[in-house]
Amino acid sequence: MEKYKTVFWAGVSNSMEFRFDFLMNLIGTVFPILMQVFIWSAMYGDSGCDAMYGYTFPQMILYVVVAGAVAKFTDTGVEYMVNEDIHSGGIARYLVRPVNYVGFRLCDVVGNKFVSMISMVFVTLGALLLLFFAVDFVVTPAAVLLFLLSLALAAVLNFFIFFCLSTLAFWLTEIGNFFHAISVVIMVMSGGIFPVSVFGSTYESISRYIPLTYTINYPIQILSGTAGITEAVEVLCIQLIWIFLLAVLGRCSWHLGLKKYVAVGG
Repeated sequence: MEKYKTVFWAGVSNSMEFRFDFLMNLIGTVFPILMQVFIWSAMYGDSGCDAMYGYTFPQMILYVVVAGAVAKFTDTGVEYMVNEDIHSGGIARYLVRPVNYVGFRLCDVVGNKFVSMISMVFVTLGALLLLFFAVDFVVTPAAVLLFLLSLALAAVLNFFIFFCLSTLAFWLTEIGNFFHAISVVIMVMSGGIFPVSVFGSTYESISRYIPLTYTINYPIQILSGTAGITEAVEVLCIQLIWIFLLAVLGRCSWHLGLKKYVAVGG
């Protein structure tokens, strides 16, 4: 385990090295959130409704603010790392050493996301305080605890979703544009822009049986209070099931890909 701990701290060090890039990433997260706040404020103000798509105005504002932070936190970027390792031949050094590649990448991603996680916590707390003083919106400690547990599982689940997709690089020569396109689709379908209830009841029913919405939509529902304690526990269990299934799928596709892989170059 010592080597994986070293990988984790190397990831933390790497994430703190490029401070300007981290600051630009943070600013890039804030502006879309502000635009959504203004849009939803106008929609609720013009409609005169107390709730839209199953969310009150404070719940919707909390959702769009936290969704931006959660999307940044769960976005691992592992697909680009795996793609680069496969096509550059760099993956060969992991195959000849006593290290599990999936475990190595998972520890690396967790380390790189450690600073983002701390920032996301402050963004979420800021949003909760603002909503408390603005509209007297209160979140229970139980909801916060369950949200944090669900968020940790969401990050691992998202890692395995994209790791499974990244193994396509064994069979496809140029796959960078595919990763970009599928990331946008997954972001929207998982609730990273707005709640999945906006798509209608049909997709909302379907979304309960796919892993995407368990990375963003359902964890935020736990925090906002639209999901009760019982449903929150159910979400945690489903996340664990999907993590197990995707880990098995990723392992199978990885071994199938290695049978096709040929290392060339120095």
